[in-house]
Amino acid sequence: MRTFRIVTIAASACAALAAALVIASRPSQPQCRCADAKLNSQWCEVCKVGFVGGVRIPSAMLFETLDAHGHDVNRDAIGCPNCRAMIKVDGFCDACGIGFNGGQAYVSRLTYHLARGEPLDVAGLSCPTCRVNAEKFGWCDKCDVGMVGNVRYQSRREYEPARQAFERLLVAVRMLDRCEICAAALWGSGMCPKCGIQYKDGRPTPPATP
Repeated sequence: MRTFRIVTIAASACAALAAALVIASRPSQPQCRCADAKLNSQWCEVCKVGFVGGVRIPSAMLFETLDAHGHDVNRDAIGCPNCRAMIKVDGFCDACGIGFNGGQAYVSRLTYHLARGEPLDVAGLSCPTCRVNAEKFGWCDKCDVGMVGNVRYQSRREYEPARQAFERLLVAVRMLDRCEICAAALWGSGMCPKCGIQYKDGRPTPPATP
């Protein structure tokens, strides 16, 4: 009887070990990372959606066009004298359309200005006005801060240009319902070959006169 019991226990242990090995060998299922992506302007591969300034971007094409993050800079390779000057003061070169912040380059005014703000979890805001502003944008006189999406600014000087660039993003996102290529072209001042519309500075340009 004792031998039988030992064998039974050993068999049960082996079965449990085998089950554990099977579970361990299964590939882990990818997890949604939208919460982190929303805070850090990233892409969630599971949900196939990205975020820029807390705005949901349901288009990989538009998200890639936005190019939300900074790029390392080789200062010796920069030919533009104004860019070289802007690197030193974390400024924006209008001629090249490139801004610099913290030693990195940003290829649009929006991403440059977002990098100069403070991204935060909107759910943690205690001020009701700031929470409403974070749904789009706005300035709170009580807190003396501005919100552009989920990015907070401590000065009007930083807030205003960020708000203006953010409005263009909202237009591009709304355009996704009509044409994804147009949305990307609007943002990047390009042309939509599908619709035959050329965009510049966030607006369609008039058709050429025959």
